[in-house]
Amino acid sequence: MDSESITKTEFPEFNSWRDHWENPKQKTQLLSNSKIHERIKESLNDTTIVVLTSTLIENLERYSIIKSLGDINKDGINDSIIIIPELFITKENSYENGSSAIFTDKKIPRIRVDVPCLETDYFFPVDDINNDGNTELGKYYTSCSSRFKSLELISLSQEKWKIKGRVTFDVFYEEPEKEQRIEKIERNKFRMREITSENTDNIIDTWKTFEMK
Repeated sequence: MDSESITKTEFPEFNSWRDHWENPKQKTQLLSNSKIHERIKESLNDTTIVVLTSTLIENLERYSIIKSLGDINKDGINDSIIIIPELFITKENSYENGSSAIFTDKKIPRIRVDVPCLETDYFFPVDDINNDGNTELGKYYTSCSSRFKSLELISLSQEKWKIKGRVTFDVFYEEPEKEQRIEKIERNKFRMREITSENTDNIIDTWKTFEMK
């Protein structure tokens, strides 16, 4: 699952990771490519991020997909996301392949995960659950291989995305769609639908209620 990442100052070997995974020639090639989105180029120049340049070059079409989420921070400007392959490092472990969703609005912090299988369609706007002026997002999380995925509600608080609710998403039961499985009940309260089973004769279909604190 998602893990708390660390910054360059907390991890003294950060630069050695960068030297290994962010190929200078590939970085130059990407920065000179007029088809690369400006936000991706900004990430390549960000000294706190290690972009997996080989992965990016090999999958340029995939990493050029942009998805609109609407105006999630109510500044009158549409907000969209793009996926980048990023080295994911934690205090306990390091992951060679991670990913991030970066926003076209650079003021909105990126959303990091510890797996490479991340798509723009894994994110969708839900509602302003706590009435703070920001729209909470739904987030589909997959370990890339398991039948059991996760559906999360994430909220932007103090410039960090935090998980406020999570349920199992069993791919054996993909209907209704994920966008229909999170609902606001009232201020600071929402519910999430979980449909799963240990066998086909014992289906569990329940709404779980969460409170934002």
